[in-house]
Amino acid sequence: MRNKWIVSIDDYRKASRRQLPKMISDYLEGGALDETTMRANEDRFDALMLRQRSMVDLRGLTTSTTVLGHSLAMPLMVAPMGMLTIFHPGSDPAVARAAVRAGSIFIHSAWAGCSLEEVARVAPDNLWAQIAFWKDPAETASYISRVRAVGVETLVVAGDVGSSSKRERDLHHGLSMPPRPPVADYFNAATRPAWLWRWLTGRKMTYGNYQINGRPLRMDEMNNWMASNKNPGANWEDFARLRSEWKGNLVIKGIMDAEDAARAVDEGADGIFVSNHGGRQFDSQPATIDVLPSIVDAVGGRAEIYLDGGIRRGHDIVKAVALGAKAALAGRPFAYALAAGGEPAVDRVFGILHEEFKGAMGFVGKSSVADVDPSIFVGHSTSAVPESLLA
Repeated sequence: MRNKWIVSIDDYRKASRRQLPKMISDYLEGGALDETTMRANEDRFDALMLRQRSMVDLRGLTTSTTVLGHSLAMPLMVAPMGMLTIFHPGSDPAVARAAVRAGSIFIHSAWAGCSLEEVARVAPDNLWAQIAFWKDPAETASYISRVRAVGVETLVVAGDVGSSSKRERDLHHGLSMPPRPPVADYFNAATRPAWLWRWLTGRKMTYGNYQINGRPLRMDEMNNWMASNKNPGANWEDFARLRSEWKGNLVIKGIMDAEDAARAVDEGADGIFVSNHGGRQFDSQPATIDVLPSIVDAVGGRAEIYLDGGIRRGHDIVKAVALGAKAALAGRPFAYALAAGGEPAVDRVFGILHEEFKGAMGFVGKSSVADVDPSIFVGHSTSAVPESLLA
């Protein structure tokens, strides 16, 4: 498909399907169990209706904002995503470079397919690092030392990975570590020669953020490594200990409950990241936009709040900001673009969302991000917006 005919995130989603074997596109698009939460993330955004305002002077309209003192061209960052290499060998560095050009921030996943150090070389000032509390404290401490060494100032703690669910699309394709796909998937992969060629000749698919004996962890070693290092006992004491040791910014990801949000701030969090993993982990929980207002109330301005899950249009970002998010984050949109067209396509996704965001700001009559508030909503359109926020 010629790039000029791709004009939306959904276009990139469809284009990625044409580039990827079905087992890989299902991995990208799939969610946990019945995928109820995954669908709700988008549906609940769509249910929020906006008020169009007229005759508003928009000559000074600006989309810029800040997160933890860092300037952004718009309130959008890249959510952490593991194993981007399976979509395109450009992987994390390609998305990170695009984030730099877009005036955004790239969050490097604790489950990334390439190392933090490689990403830091291309995005030294636009990078946050996600960490997990591994079973061996020395493993976590070693990674934090690496974060310090590359100059990253913001840690993002994975706060909801003590438990896990199943993604049935992946099970149907035999996507374990290492993968054991059925014969039909080998034939399907053969119909995607461009992806197959990149897989054979491009960056090796490793669990490259971690090493064994000085080399990147191979995918066939991933299950054993995870079994040895996963820590179901991680708790608030670990978070408080990290807060006492880490002098930079500390954000916690995976907050979906007001009580947990308040506790996180009490323990010293600088940022609360409202996330349900895009519906990939725990099904039958609310959409992130539905829980955002209660979390905003619980935090009471003591920390910044970010949100991901369901961001597909620029007006979704406007809605998230209006309900109290300092910035929104997207994951799948950038993965769709990476799979469909590599780094230039990721640039284009940033451009599409920026154009749509700016347009939506104009239609709701707001010329600065700071002015975007609940007054932009049609008050009777959805119960997702409490009356207190629409007053």
